[in-house]
Amino acid sequence: MRARSFGRLAADYDRVRPGYPPAALAGLPPGPVADVGAGTGKLTSVLVGAGRPVVAVEPDPEMRAVLEGRALPGVEVRAGSGERLPVADDTVAAVVYGQAWHWVEPVAAAREARRVLAPGGALALLWNRPDFSVGWVAELNRLSGQPDTTTTGPLPDLDGFPAPTVFETRWTQELPPEDLVLLFSTFSRVSTLPPRRRTEVLDILRDHLAQDPATAGRETVAYPYVCLTLLTRA
Repeated sequence: MRARSFGRLAADYDRVRPGYPPAALAGLPPGPVADVGAGTGKLTSVLVGAGRPVVAVEPDPEMRAVLEGRALPGVEVRAGSGERLPVADDTVAAVVYGQAWHWVEPVAAAREARRVLAPGGALALLWNRPDFSVGWVAELNRLSGQPDTTTTGPLPDLDGFPAPTVFETRWTQELPPEDLVLLFSTFSRVSTLPPRRRTEVLDILRDHLAQDPATAGRETVAYPYVCLTLLTRA
């Protein structure tokens, strides 16, 4: 199951996966937040930086262990899932999913979000997507078998919530080329490949970065993202 393929990669995931631009969370109401599918705390740390108390919910014990080890202030880490939130009724101002909504059963997860949200609370779904308008980024993703996510497609079913507002935030993550290769190794389409094929794909990416004029010879590479936020209120 791809949703559970990340635990064995928890340390690499924490090292190279992108965070989130604070502007992507600008529409959240003040108050405590439930970060669902929190992983190693990429989105949690942004919320903490904004002064938010956070209940970080994560089903994978290895990912959760990394998050607990970070000892972020004002964060309570709990085992759980979007379909069964370990959060009391009407107690949080926002429920957020960073790169995680596509792993849940949407009707059950939306029902749980409504249950735990205080009146007027917000549900926010975030996805970091590579900027496919940049040629070398599009080619790197093609070589790795990652789909082109430029087109948003149909909005997810947020059962019982109004249609979400959709906005984008552009930003970049600075990485050494080898860490960029490591980043691709944490994607489920790559990490779940047979070992020999996975090594072949990563070598192809490494060679491409060494040869493409946009990235060759650079100590760090600015990898561009478009962060998509879907925001709705209870």
